[in-house]
Amino acid sequence: MPTDQPWNVYREQLSSLYHGMALWKPGPVKELYDKVSIGDVGYERNGRFYRMFNVKLPWDDPLNQKISKDQPENYEAMDLDLFTLYEEPFKKDDYYSPGVFRYKNTENRQAHDSRE
Repeated sequence: MPTDQPWNVYREQLSSLYHGMALWKPGPVKELYDKVSIGDVGYERNGRFYRMFNVKLPWDDPLNQKISKDQPENYEAMDLDLFTLYEEPFKKDDYYSPGVFRYKNTENRQAHDSRE
């Protein structure tokens, strides 16, 4: 898979900030589910998370059949009451990769490619 795709560059450059995996398109796939939830198991493709099933739901729950007509293998739903979940607000800020900095463009200068 080419690493120069925008979603790959975005994920790789922001991974050093240690806030989890940066998704190019973080919203849910509306045709499949309305939100990403704790317990979702899935995969990332082209910067988007695709939910396959949720371990908090019974294996034969209809919501676990949204992506595939095949149900996941029979498993016992996970009881998340056994875990302590912490919510840490993700502060609104500018996030950028190392070596990039904020520059106030008071003279209305335009960027150009130095390779030209």
